[in-house]
Amino acid sequence: MDTEAEKRYLADQIRQHGDPEYAKVISRSIPSRLNVYGLRVFELRQIVRTWRRAHEEVDRKHLMMLVEALWDGESREERMLALELLQHYPQYIPKLTWSRFERWRRELDNWELTDVLGVGVLGPWVHDDLDERTQRLQGLIADEDLWSRRLGLVGAIGVNRARRDTSFPELTFELIDQTKREGHPMITKAVSWMLRDLYKKHPGQVAAYLDENQDALAGHVVREVSNKLKTGRKNGKVKK
Repeated sequence: MDTEAEKRYLADQIRQHGDPEYAKVISRSIPSRLNVYGLRVFELRQIVRTWRRAHEEVDRKHLMMLVEALWDGESREERMLALELLQHYPQYIPKLTWSRFERWRRELDNWELTDVLGVGVLGPWVHDDLDERTQRLQGLIADEDLWSRRLGLVGAIGVNRARRDTSFPELTFELIDQTKREGHPMITKAVSWMLRDLYKKHPGQVAAYLDENQDALAGHVVREVSNKLKTGRKNGKVKK
């Protein structure tokens, strides 16, 4: 596979589907130093699905060369494609080295890429070897860098979603305990998401944790999770 040719093809797809007006919306809601072409997530996924159908047998070496080439691009869309591509070949995720995550996480500067990396890639990677890799989440949430801390938190969501029949409430609560008094919205919003996501499988344990920790958690976390427990919705509005 010609990595440069494939990157050019995907870059052309990004340019062809770009939406300058929507790019302004993204830039306001997801501040970043990266260039923005304005593709919606479903459009990025369609590009990846089309590429995947034409490359069913790509090996790990060549896929990772393309993933890294896209990650090294200058746009939001190239990095999003890199992560979406990797998720379309889940058999290669467990074989990733921690050094890759170290490099990627040091280049994060917004919540969107942080969340896609954490939920879609880091979480499944940790799940594949929980005994050895859970410590990586602990290390991330202890880091001075904001995006690394958020990455460690949302990575737990990825762990809980890795298989439909398993989830790890104790791990989730342990990670939240270490950050629940932090007030930065990128952290408190991640905590709210973690609890609301865990509610789907463990509503009783989430309710008990919320009751025991409501004085330590941010107000919006308590409100949103309480709403989720009562109505199934973050905003508390009952769906008609």
